[in-house]
Amino acid sequence: MKTLKQLVEEVKCRKGKSAGVTKEGAFWFAVEPIPIRSYGGDGVGQSTADCVNYLQLRHYRSGLVKAVVNFHSWHQNSGTSNSYKTVSILDCSTVEDVIVVLKAVQEDNAYGHGDVAYSDRKEEWLTDVLTEIGMPVSEKAPDEE
Repeated sequence: MKTLKQLVEEVKCRKGKSAGVTKEGAFWFAVEPIPIRSYGGDGVGQSTADCVNYLQLRHYRSGLVKAVVNFHSWHQNSGTSNSYKTVSILDCSTVEDVIVVLKAVQEDNAYGHGDVAYSDRKEEWLTDVLTEIGMPVSEKAPDEE
């Protein structure tokens, strides 16, 4: 089975205008950023911010591949906030392995506690995108012949 890093490289996404530039250089998304959790309010008035976490699979001009969680929030009174955390999923070879790692990722926010990055409510979406680029959902079950 191929790793997520190998699958991202095989997508050949580094075409046209880059999606962004960081201190590592220009990067392109192998797939559109994948929503892996949404929570909060609608971001209007006295409600809490509208928050969505995205998994970004980035392929840099240099050949570097990174998996990054973008913790995105919006509120009409305080604007947009983004923070980013690199996640160690590039050696994963199944969607199941990716989910295991994402469940342990937390954002260290300004309130002194972490918001988890992933919700099982987004499993179908994550699975669809990763299987589309060639990643199997899981290995065979232990008791299968």
